[in-house]
Order: sequence, then structure tokens, then C-alpha cells
Amino acid sequence: MRNLRRPLSMLLAGAASSSNFTESDEITNIEAAQVMTALGILGGTDIAGAVLCDAITGESTYCELSEIPTWVDNVFTPELIMQQYDYHGTYVNGFINSIFGQRDVTLTTDGWNYIAINDDVDSAKGENDFAVFKNVFNDYYAKDTSKKIRAVVKMRGEAGEHIASNPPYGYIKDPQDKKKWIVDEEAAKVVQRIFNLCIAGKGPMQIAKILTADRVLTVTAYHARQKGWVMPENLYRWNTNAVLRILERREYTGCTVNFKTYTKSLKFKKRMENPVENQKIFEDTQPAIIEKGQWERVQELRKNKRRPTKTGRTSMFSGLLYCADCGAKLYFCTCKSYKDDSQNHFVCSNYKSNTGSCKIHYIREQVLYRIVLETIRQTLSYVRMFRKDFKLEMLAQDEESRKAELAEKQKALSGAKKRMEDLDRIIQHIYEDNVLGKLSDSRYLKLSRQYEKEQAEIEQLAAVLEREIEAQAGQVSDVNEFLKLVDKYLDIPELDAAILNELVSRIVVHSPVRENGRKQVRIDLYFTYVGQIRIPLKIGRESLNESEPA
Repeated sequence: MRNLRRPLSMLLAGAASSSNFTESDEITNIEAAQVMTALGILGGTDIAGAVLCDAITGESTYCELSEIPTWVDNVFTPELIMQQYDYHGTYVNGFINSIFGQRDVTLTTDGWNYIAINDDVDSAKGENDFAVFKNVFNDYYAKDTSKKIRAVVKMRGEAGEHIASNPPYGYIKDPQDKKKWIVDEEAAKVVQRIFNLCIAGKGPMQIAKILTADRVLTVTAYHARQKGWVMPENLYRWNTNAVLRILERREYTGCTVNFKTYTKSLKFKKRMENPVENQKIFEDTQPAIIEKGQWERVQELRKNKRRPTKTGRTSMFSGLLYCADCGAKLYFCTCKSYKDDSQNHFVCSNYKSNTGSCKIHYIREQVLYRIVLETIRQTLSYVRMFRKDFKLEMLAQDEESRKAELAEKQKALSGAKKRMEDLDRIIQHIYEDNVLGKLSDSRYLKLSRQYEKEQAEIEQLAAVLEREIEAQAGQVSDVNEFLKLVDKYLDIPELDAAILNELVSRIVVHSPVRENGRKQVRIDLYFTYVGQIRIPLKIGRESLNESEPA
């Protein structure tokens, strides 16, 4: 039976290695698992099909054995093949024959043989003295090939080419040039809708529920339909992770992002996240689906989680309010004793019932709504009336602030360089003192380590400052983007989360002051792209016809 077992292993080597499979150029992040079924009544098992699971979206689909795609390498394990051969060999002439007579009964032998046909290696024949050396050379060959492939990928990535096998959802490869991406109009509309829903205050889970209710094809189902694959079982069930990945993809702004992940070595296959500073970003490499400002605004909104209170209520202002004194966020609070929302309010998170480090900074949500709505209306009206003057003023302010910040960074950089020169001279002096015997070896080593550590930290700081100065020198004001929003919202009868999140990036609440027997509170609105706008109108203050809260 040994001679029969060995060719069986060689013939089925491609189908008996593992339950996983190698990814092709068209398939990424897909894993397969066998579906076992009983074979007869005597305990045999067989493969009925396979479940294909998208590791990114979590979507899965079941395929019959005859319908498994050709790019799946294997679903049969060595143990299963041996079990099936033993099952067939034992009961080839019936159950009774397997016990009495055992005519033509055949079984596989115990143990495994390692067979390498090209190298003439068979563990059944004994150890091969040259196998160790061949393994070493094969290992070096694999490492050398890996280095060459990495070098080619790095060269392509640094040149601005797409190194991803497939474009993200919303793009397709250009039929005329496979290295370029073009917009997939149908999928791009879904991407834009997801970003608009996020701007409107919806979280990833809420967005996923909306898309599922509207029967929008999932990413996996959409690709399966486009490429003729087997359709997944759940065509419309979106999950939170799929929405999150779309919201976080910078490529939708029209840029190419390379080297987002890396592997530590040839033998360590796990993909590691690469820090943003080590990634390569190339602007305007394909048509944008999402404006850069909108993408950045979504990232800011994603940092501020809008969690409902115990009563299940939420506020559109959550995550936007900050304390003018301590800089902390204001928490949204509700009152169970009131059936309406008249007493919903915000307080400073550091107040802690007058036991914290800050004052209360109390403001009711309804009052805040009136102040913000009126301020936005007046500000947009002012900008439309004095458009040219506003643009010149904002550009001048932006230029002045950038010059001041740039001068401060240049001053810090020159100070760092001067300290570097001083450290070089100090290290040289202590070295000379050590040589002349004025400084002991232990003292010299201790001082030199301290100075070298300080020098390394200053070098790192200087490199960061140089990058920031270089990047800041090419910045321009985003006033034009704000003017687009002004033209978009000509009339705002009511304020909703979408309008608020597009126009306002931050609201600063000052401590209430009492004037003429009434408590008044001042807020500062910081608009998207341009920050705070000061206009010759009395805005941002509202009289509160209520007593001071306890």
C-alpha cells in the first residue's frame, strides 16, 4: 500500500494541502471553509461545498462543490482524502466482506512521507544529506525574490502608481489604461450618499441600516454582479465595518495613497498598519468622488461620537460645543421629569455638579438653536452682501496668521540648529578632556550618551519643523470653499444636522453673566474652512428668561 499511497499524495498535492487558498489578482481578502456532509451510514464524510467569506466586509456566500470558483486552490485536506480512500477500500465489496473474507480490501499505511520529486527526496528511503543545504539555498532564493518584488513595488509606489490590485468601491480600472482609475457612476452615488448621511449626523450603524432598508447592494454583492461571481446569500445586508472603510478611504478625494500596510518579513504574513507619516500620498491622480473638505469634515465628525442619553435622546450639537475657560467638551443632558425637550441642556464636562475644576457653562438646547440659527443667517447674509471685501479680509487675516506661525516655527528651527552646533562642540571638548585624562572614562560615557540622546531628539524635532515649514509655505486659504457653501445655502428656514455640520466646525460657550437681572451667555461660532467671522452685527448673545440653575 505504500507505493499506492505515495502517488496518491503527489497527484492530489494541489488539492490536499490546506483549507485555505491563494489569492489571485482578481480576488483579495477572501477566505474559504469546507462544508462537510455525512457519507452513508458508516461514518464517512465528504465535501458538500464551501463558504466564501470576505474578510473585509464580513459578507459570506455558500457554493456547491460544482460551483466553487476556479480561483479557489483547495477545499480537500490530506486527512479527508485518506479517510475517503480507507472508506472506499474497506467497503468496496460490502460491509460483510469488510469483516469476513476482506476480498480486495485496501487501506492506507500509517504515517507520512515527504516527497520532493525534482530533488529526488523521499523520507521513506531514509535521510538525504543534501536536503539541509538545498533548504538553505531555497530559503535564500525565496528571500532574494521577495526583495526584488518589494523593490519593484516600492519603485512603483514612490512614482505615484496604484499598487493595489483592485480599485476601491466607487472606481473601476480604465479600459484604455489599466494603471488609471475612473469613476464607477453607480457605486459612486452610493459612496456620496454615505458621506452625506454622515454629514447629516448619522453614525456607521445607522447608515448601514438605512442602506439595508433601501435594498442597496453590498460591496461584495456589487462586485460579484459586475464580475459574474456567485452572488452572496445576503445581497443587501450592510454592516458597520463596510461603511467605516468607505468613510475612511482618502482615495475618494482623488488622490493615491500607497504603503498603507506592510509586512515585517517574508515569513510573517500579517499586514501591519503603516503610520500616516510613512505613507505616500499623491494628489489628483483620478477624478474625485468626494470633495477634500467634505472628507476632512467627516473625519472630524467621526472623532466626536454622538452617544444617546439614558432617555434615548440625542442632539445635533453634540460634539461641537467646547468650554471657553477649560477647553473641555460640553455634555448633553436631558430631564426625565419633562415630557418635552424644553429643559434639554449642555454643561461643561469638568463641572461635575460644582465639584470639578470648571464652572457650569449651562445653556439650554432650544436657546442654543436660536442663537446658532440667527448667527448663521446673519453671517451668510453679510458675506453675500460684501463678498469681495469679505474675501480680501479673510485672505489678509489668513496670510497674517500664517506668517506669524511660520515665523515662530522658523525661529524654533534656527534655535534647534544652533543647539545642534553647541552639542557638537561640547562632545568634542569632553572627548579631548577624556583623552588628556581630565575626565574619567565612566563620566565621559555618561555625558556623551546624554548629549547624543539630546542631539537625536533635536534632529528629529528639526526634521519635523522643516517638513511643516515646507508644507505651510504652499498653503492657500480655503475661503473659496466657504463661499461655495454660502452660495449653496441661500435660505435656511430651519437648522438641521446636515447644514450645521457643513457650516460649523466648532462652537465655544462662555460662562453666563448676569446683566440687568437677566442671565446672558455668549457663544463663538467657528465656521468650516475660515474659522471665526467677526462682522459689525450684534450676534452671539441671547437673553435667557430663566433663573440661574442650581
